[in-house]
Amino acid sequence: MTLDLTSSFSTPEGTNYKMTKIDTDVPNIRDMAVWSNAENSTLYQYGGRFMNNVTSEDTICTYTTKDKLRSKQDGTIQLSRLDFLIVYTNAPAIQAGFWVGGYRASGTAASITDSPRDYVTGMIQLNTTTGQYTALDGPYETVEEGSLSYVPIGDKEILVYIGGDVPSIEDGINATMSANSWSHVQVYDIAGGKWYNQSTMGTVASRTQFCASVQHDESSFSYQIYALGGADLKSKDTILDVDYLSIPSFKWYSAAPLDNPRMTLTCVTYGRQIFGIGGRLAWADDDEAGCYDAPAFIYDAQSEATRSSFDPDLSSFSLSSSTASDIKASPSPSSWSDPAFKTLFGKSATTTTSTTASNNPSSTSEPQEVNKSDPSTKGTIVGGVVGGVAGLALIIGLLWLFVARNKKQKNAESVEAKMGEAEIITCQVQPMTELPGLPSHNSLIG
Repeated sequence: MTLDLTSSFSTPEGTNYKMTKIDTDVPNIRDMAVWSNAENSTLYQYGGRFMNNVTSEDTICTYTTKDKLRSKQDGTIQLSRLDFLIVYTNAPAIQAGFWVGGYRASGTAASITDSPRDYVTGMIQLNTTTGQYTALDGPYETVEEGSLSYVPIGDKEILVYIGGDVPSIEDGINATMSANSWSHVQVYDIAGGKWYNQSTMGTVASRTQFCASVQHDESSFSYQIYALGGADLKSKDTILDVDYLSIPSFKWYSAAPLDNPRMTLTCVTYGRQIFGIGGRLAWADDDEAGCYDAPAFIYDAQSEATRSSFDPDLSSFSLSSSTASDIKASPSPSSWSDPAFKTLFGKSATTTTSTTASNNPSSTSEPQEVNKSDPSTKGTIVGGVVGGVAGLALIIGLLWLFVARNKKQKNAESVEAKMGEAEIITCQVQPMTELPGLPSHNSLIG
């Protein structure tokens, strides 16, 4: 699926979503991760469940957008294929992709023939320059269905894991799920290779199967992680709430809600505009999941409203003056989880934050600029997604929206936007007859 991001378009208009047929040799997989390298010239796909058959192919696949070639990526370790619903993040600014948690089950491994789910406790990092991947420690708990965000803040970039569900057992059948508390977040120091369990302030609704988007407010030298949609784990009620966690104060704020509920969706950011892609309107796996007009909607993080059209000129983001003032008044949490964690932000955190944002733009943290004179510059949604079609099984897939990433020169203001070819390449659109989720695993290395 392809969207042209060089000009405005109406999100409800179906003709704006260009579909491309993919090769039949590409396996039908759902719930996988898709990462891109810094130039958007290569895509990496890992994990997920096979639609029609189980395979022992525990590898990362690559796809070159120029040559349109798919191949297997050799690695330094043998990874077991995991299943997880959209708990990964792409960090092209540092040429890395990350995957947290997941599980091995009969849909991911031929050796598992019955119902057990083997939940993992680790994390995978992919170097999108060399194509090598590494098994790392995961958060404090075995988790699924949360969000993982890359935040280029302070002297060293961090990953922030929010929410999700915690299984009662790591290996077995019929594990019960409990909500991971939103009164704290797990933060990973990428350079130091260590997780921190940081408490948060403010009020926020606990949820599962939501999506997250990162924004940067220069006036308060802070980043905001927006949590959109989702559903309550116990009641199964969908949630309209939009909340955001400000960093480094680690305080929750509330924004205006969505016009319509949405769960199991994917968030992709273009400037202040957050694309909410796919998902369901209700917790159901049939026509009761609801029906919507288009594969995507746009939530404007600055105006806190759902937009009916995309505007490529809405690149910069800023908080309201009252919220920015509140952040400036309390730029740090009331207590830090660890003195070492506090030092990640340093005495010059405000200056470093602003500089880092300018030099290391990414699709989830910085406004994107596009060379509008280049007709080949387009945004690409990788994978198929439409959801809640009455009378039909849900079609749930992984989406990735490719937006132009700034290549800022030291002594120039021009931006060279490099985009991948508009192409669906990692998963085929197939009907789903079951609820896509509450995934789970145990060993990252086979």
